Amino acid sequence: MIVTGPLTYEKIYYALWETAQRYSRFTQFRVIGKSHDDRMIPMLEIGTGQDVIFCLAGLDGGDRRMSTCLVEMIQEYCRAYECGWILDEEYKIRDLLDEVRICFIPVLNPDGYEICEKGFTAIRNPIYRQMLRMMESSSCDFAYNARGMDIRRNFPTSYCSRERIHQEPASENETKALIRIFQEYKSVGLLSFCHLGKRIVYFRQPQAFAYNQRSYRLARHLQKRSCYRLEKAVYEEKNRKKEDTSGSGTPEQFYAEITRQPALMIETPDFGNESEKGDVLKKDYQDIHTLPLEYIFSLNN
Repeated sequence: MIVTGPLTYEKIYYALWETAQRYSRFTQFRVIGKSHDDRMIPMLEIGTGQDVIFCLAGLDGGDRRMSTCLVEMIQEYCRAYECGWILDEEYKIRDLLDEVRICFIPVLNPDGYEICEKGFTAIRNPIYRQMLRMMESSSCDFAYNARGMDIRRNFPTSYCSRERIHQEPASENETKALIRIFQEYKSVGLLSFCHLGKRIVYFRQPQAFAYNQRSYRLARHLQKRSCYRLEKAVYEEKNRKKEDTSGSGTPEQFYAEITRQPALMIETPDFGNESEKGDVLKKDYQDIHTLPLEYIFSLNN
């Protein structure tokens, strides 16, 4: 596949399913849950390792670039695995994925993804559709799910705060699906992809020196590979300002708390109106396409 523009939700779903059919020896396709508007949330596993890392995108409906890049990454990895290729003359992909397999979840929020492409008419549930129209938000950069909830702030972290009435932690179907997957697998890391800046953010825990050092070391490896800047996220109640909710309820913070494994957020630049052009997608992809492999390689090196 050649990246020329963001893929539709349907193309992403069937790309994962067809890839699993073609490379059935070392891949597995799963539907991990359904959205509130009854859209399936697909996941593809690549490799045969006992441990896994998660690669996640598509929490924000407007972040279509990263979802497309993960599908491109899936197909490149599968071709290389089948043929025994060495990616970028460095990564023996078959050896790496037979040690630690990768679970790709390109679109956690399919309802928001569809809204950004087709408008609020994409929502089939008439109650949800009318409720979204009353929010007076633009559909072209819609960041929420079909119920108007921000998935990125919906996880039950230690410092999770309720921003709206009736908005409880883990209230959304999409959040529950990801939590189940986190709990089901024996994992050794989470890489979450989005477009906000040009940085790699690693998450820290209070009074957890060994964990914090390991997270920093792995983030440093990825930072050197991508040339993005490195930042740490510290979420301690006594130091958190009222307006600082960047770690409150996020999947990265939740994952780090329940697994004690590194959670890294990889942010590509936001190019505004230029963000969906093919040359921007290609640049994004070249920056990030080996980062999951670098993470696996760095685990024991």
